[in-house]
Amino acid sequence: MIKKVFSKNFIFFLAGQTLSMFGTNIIKFAISLYILEVTTSAAIFGWITAASYIPPIILSPFGGILADRKNKKNLMVALDGIYGMITLLMGIAFQRREEFGIVAGLLILLSIVSAFEAPVVQSSVPLIQTNENLTKANAIVNQITSLSGLLAPFLAGIFYSIFGKEYFHYIMFLCTVCFLLAASVELHLTIPLQIQHCYDSMVDVFKYDFKDTLRLILKEKQHIGAVMLLNAFFMFLIQPFLSIGVPYIISVKLELDSVWNGGVQVFLGILGIAGGFVAAAITGKFQIKNIYKLFIGMGLAMIPVSLMILKHNSAKKTYFILSLSAGAIIFLASIAGTYIVSGIQKVSPQNMLGRVMAIFATINNCALPIGVWLYGIIYEKFDKQLFGVLIITAVFIIFGSIKGKKIYWILQQEYN
Repeated sequence: MIKKVFSKNFIFFLAGQTLSMFGTNIIKFAISLYILEVTTSAAIFGWITAASYIPPIILSPFGGILADRKNKKNLMVALDGIYGMITLLMGIAFQRREEFGIVAGLLILLSIVSAFEAPVVQSSVPLIQTNENLTKANAIVNQITSLSGLLAPFLAGIFYSIFGKEYFHYIMFLCTVCFLLAASVELHLTIPLQIQHCYDSMVDVFKYDFKDTLRLILKEKQHIGAVMLLNAFFMFLIQPFLSIGVPYIISVKLELDSVWNGGVQVFLGILGIAGGFVAAAITGKFQIKNIYKLFIGMGLAMIPVSLMILKHNSAKKTYFILSLSAGAIIFLASIAGTYIVSGIQKVSPQNMLGRVMAIFATINNCALPIGVWLYGIIYEKFDKQLFGVLIITAVFIIFGSIKGKKIYWILQQEYN
C-alpha cells in the first residue's frame, strides 16, 4: 500500500520548517532595512552581507557530519532554540541601543547556525518520506521556501513601517516566538537514527567521514559529484541574471522606479511556487534524464530579453518580456531543483545523506556569490553590450545542458 505524503510526521516537519523559515526571512529583510537606515552605507551593508556568506561555505561540511551522526530531531529543536536565543539577544541589544557592532556580530552568528541547519533539514526528508513520495515531499518543501521568501519580506516591510527603528526590537521578539514555536513543534518528530562507524576521536570522525563522502561522490558514484558541479555551473550563470540582471535592467536600462521592480519580484515568487506545484503533479511522469531540457529552456528564455534590448524597444514592452522570461526561468528552475535534490537524495546512502547534501550546499554556496559578484561587474562594465552578455550566457547554459544530458541519464538509471 502506498503511504500518503501528508503523514502526521511530515506535517510536524512542515509546520516547524514554515515557522523557522518565516522567522529567518523576516530577520534578514528587516535587518537589511535597519542597517541601511542607520548607516546609510551600501558598502557596510555589502560587507555584512558578504560576511554572512562565509560561515555556510566553511561550516556546511561539518554540519553534514553532525547531521549524519546525531539525532536529527534533537538537532532541529536545538538549532531553532539557538535561533530563538540569538534573536532574543538581538532584541535586547536593539532595545538597549547597543553598539552596531554587537548587532552585526549576532547577525554573523545567525548565519553560522544556519550552516548547520541546511544539511539536517535536507537529509531528514528521505527518512521521513517513502521513496515514491520523495519528489512530492521535496516539491512541497520548496513551495514553503518560496512562499516564505515571497511573504516574509512583505511582512517584514509592514512590521518595520509600524515599529520603525525606535521599536525594532519588537520584530526580533516576534521572530523569537516563531523559532521557539518551531522548536516545540519539532519535538513531536520521529526521525530514525542512522548507524555510523565509530572512531577514537572527533578529529578521526571529521577526517574519515569527510574522506568517505569525497570517495563516494568522486569515485564510487561519480555522477553525484558531476550533477553537483553541473548544478553549480547553472547557478553561477542563471542566479545572477535573476538577482542582479533583472533589477539592473529595470532600474538602469529601462529607468523604471522601484514599484516595477517589486512587481516583478512578486511575479517571480508566484511562479516559483507554481513550479513546485507542477513538480509535485508530474511525479511519475517526468524523468530525471530530461532535466537537461529544462535548462535548455532556461537558456532559450534569455534570448527574447536580449533581442528587446538590442532593438531598443519601449521600456514597458521590454519590462513585459523581461518579466515573462525571468518567470519562465524561475518556473523551470523550481522544477529542475526539486528533481535534482530528490535524485541525489535517493541514490545516496541514507547514513551519508547529511554529508552529501552538505557538500551539495557548499558547492552552491561557493558558486552563487562568485557569480553574483562577477556578473555585477560585467553588467556595469558592458552596459552598452548587455545584449551580447545575455546571448553569451544563454549559449553557455544551452551548451552545458546538452553536455549534461549523459550525466542526468546515468542518475536516472540508478534512481530507478
